[in-house]
Amino acid sequence: MTIQQFYKQTQPEIVDLFRSFLEDDMFTRYPQLRGKISVVITGSVPSGHYDEYSDIDTEFFYSNEKDRTAMNSLVKEYKKSLLAKKIPVQFHPAKTFVELKKEHLAGWEHDDSLREYSMALVVLDPGNRFKKIQSTIAWYPKDILREKIQWLFAEAVFHFEDRFKIAVKRDTRLYSHSVEVHIIKLLGNAILLSQGKYSVFEKHLLTELSTAKEKVFCQKVESLLGEVKLDSMEKGLKDLLSYTEKRLNKAGWIQKKPIGHWITLRPKYRVEHCG
Repeated sequence: MTIQQFYKQTQPEIVDLFRSFLEDDMFTRYPQLRGKISVVITGSVPSGHYDEYSDIDTEFFYSNEKDRTAMNSLVKEYKKSLLAKKIPVQFHPAKTFVELKKEHLAGWEHDDSLREYSMALVVLDPGNRFKKIQSTIAWYPKDILREKIQWLFAEAVFHFEDRFKIAVKRDTRLYSHSVEVHIIKLLGNAILLSQGKYSVFEKHLLTELSTAKEKVFCQKVESLLGEVKLDSMEKGLKDLLSYTEKRLNKAGWIQKKPIGHWITLRPKYRVEHCG
């Protein structure tokens, strides 16, 4: 099996295939890196959303800040060689372990990084340095998770009351649809977080919700997206808000509150890509 056909393999098989590829290709070209870097796969492969159009998103980590210039140059050079050979591997900028912890994972604020690195598949990890970091970000502390869920719901209420309703009154269809999608994103991610899953972008939202067996929510969204009349969209969004509120309330993540409470609520913790 060649690296170009990685998408036909399971995740463990892809890890083994990619490890062999690095040994034969990258370490042959850059033997000085062997045993000195940790390599992980992020993106669509760990999340299970990969297909024949996907790349293997790859990141590697090193210890010494003094090596940054050399590492950046090496990655740039190696990416060009992979592109020239049409190898479906996308190398992202190399990072030090200190940089990873301080700039990407500190404080439970960088949700995209938390998702990517908590799910990352480890290909090479001398001394288990990446795995030790990964073990500390398995999931949010409960109080922080509660604030993030409440922020998502509060944002959805605000956008419905302050943005969507006014857009309907003004009959601005494009903006109305834009706000509609944003509200769906906010509520969908609130449901995902309540189910113990990291938030995702729109591209994978319904897939993740379907995988989480959120059949009713997905049906409501599909019906809502099929609406063309603004008043019908408004009713559909109101129904989706009500359904989500009941779900989150029943699970103990939010309490039943007046609309004004959610519009003025400003939790400390937000969800990074949903702002």
